[in-house]
Amino acid sequence: MAITSVGAKVRHTAQVAEWGSEMKALVAAIALLCLSSTVLAHDIYSNLRDRDGHLCCNGQDCRPVQVTVLPNGDYYLPATKEIIPADKATPSPDDRFHHCTYYPITNELDGGTPIWGDTPVTRCFFAPMHSS
Repeated sequence: MAITSVGAKVRHTAQVAEWGSEMKALVAAIALLCLSSTVLAHDIYSNLRDRDGHLCCNGQDCRPVQVTVLPNGDYYLPATKEIIPADKATPSPDDRFHHCTYYPITNELDGGTPIWGDTPVTRCFFAPMHSS
């Protein structure tokens, strides 16, 4: 009986080790998918331009946003309490709302070092074509 229980214990240990390897591979695959989808999701912003042809994103300032379409066709952004006029919206590349912001320079110090504003300002706003 001692040999049988030792054999069973060895098999059990091998199964646990195999399960651990499978779990590590699964966790690694999930992490890779999450990372790559984040990179790919932001990649849609790389070449986005506003209605005047200016680039909208510097790599960190654009994101999907929740929006309420107002009866007059303008867009209300609850997160920033901002109203974007319908004629300032650019067609969305993926039928979702996106908001690109930046922090403006408020003034310069004597040494020429800029002082940045505390509140982000809208650079670009993208809306699905059917939303207004």
